[in-house]
Amino acid sequence: MTLQEITPLIETSLAGLKVDPALCRGEKPGQWSYKLKDATVWIDVFTSDVNQGKWYFQVMSPLCAVPNRKSAEFFQDLLEINHKMYGSWMCKKDGWMYVITLRETVNIDQSEIDASLDRVAFYSTDYHAKLSFKYEGSWDPKTPENTSGGRA
Repeated sequence: MTLQEITPLIETSLAGLKVDPALCRGEKPGQWSYKLKDATVWIDVFTSDVNQGKWYFQVMSPLCAVPNRKSAEFFQDLLEINHKMYGSWMCKKDGWMYVITLRETVNIDQSEIDASLDRVAFYSTDYHAKLSFKYEGSWDPKTPENTSGGRA
């Protein structure tokens, strides 16, 4: 499924969440972003240089920065949480943790897109609250350069 074929499905999912798909579109084709509850969610549809012609669907949400203290315990908890998650997982990139799902667009349907958006937003909101509470005091005070994750 190409970008042109999957775009209507993604925008139908966004409309189902009561957000305007036109307002969610990113700077580049195949990018959308929106805020749901406490989660910022990014959607990307792309092809890679390695697998030309193969399209991918990715949904991700910044969860939190890697803590400055208790990081070994934090990462152990994340590994155990990952085992409980369905259709998505947590990963680390550039000092940030994300909730993410990624798959080829082949045979993707509306229900899977809906579920992916729901899962990523739910897990991001839920685990942000739980980890922030459990690891309170483990992060240095926020400065402008460490206040939000960057789109991966």
